[in-house]
Amino acid sequence: MKTKMKKIFPSNTQNYNSVPQLEHDNGSLYKMHQSTISKPPLSIVPSEANQSYYQIIEKNKLLYLDQYSQYNEMKFMENMAGLRPKSEKLSLLENFLNMFEDMVSCLIVIQNTLLLIDFEAPDFAQIYGYSPNTMADILNKDIKTLENLHLELEFQSSLRFLETVLEALQFNPEQANKIHQLDVKAWSQKCYNHLNNYIGIQQQSNASKQSLLCPCFK
Repeated sequence: MKTKMKKIFPSNTQNYNSVPQLEHDNGSLYKMHQSTISKPPLSIVPSEANQSYYQIIEKNKLLYLDQYSQYNEMKFMENMAGLRPKSEKLSLLENFLNMFEDMVSCLIVIQNTLLLIDFEAPDFAQIYGYSPNTMADILNKDIKTLENLHLELEFQSSLRFLETVLEALQFNPEQANKIHQLDVKAWSQKCYNHLNNYIGIQQQSNASKQSLLCPCFK
């Protein structure tokens, strides 16, 4: 599967600077929202005291996408099954597993940071530059996209044959289990639960306000 990065520029540039999309050969698009906040160098762990939680999430999201693109460009499984010397394949395997470990670390940081966001903070818009509802919507879509990309790597890409290739090369086939070290379904559900908790509180609050304004809601 080949993937290329594509940018589009929506008319509403006040809310978004650009919207990176991952375009697949079948024409389907995975859309990622990107804020107008200037982004410092990518890192897995937050290193600047003045970073907002959303900036940390954004940095790790972009790092994940960059490594995802690198994986598609490196033709890892093709090279592992090709005619390269075993020593080169062993080095290639080590580099890939290190990269995949970094990708998983990005997802974990995203989850842990998202859980720290207080959507009911009175100065939320001042801190993040978005209303809580807009932020919840952006994060919900981004989590879904990252979940789909990771599931595709695990179960639909050629990586599902990695164990067989390692056995044929007489490498340790258990190393293929590292691809499944993160339960991405549980990862996304934990993120959704936090977002849905805020959305549920908002819905209850709106219903309460309506009932006060109109007796028919009582």
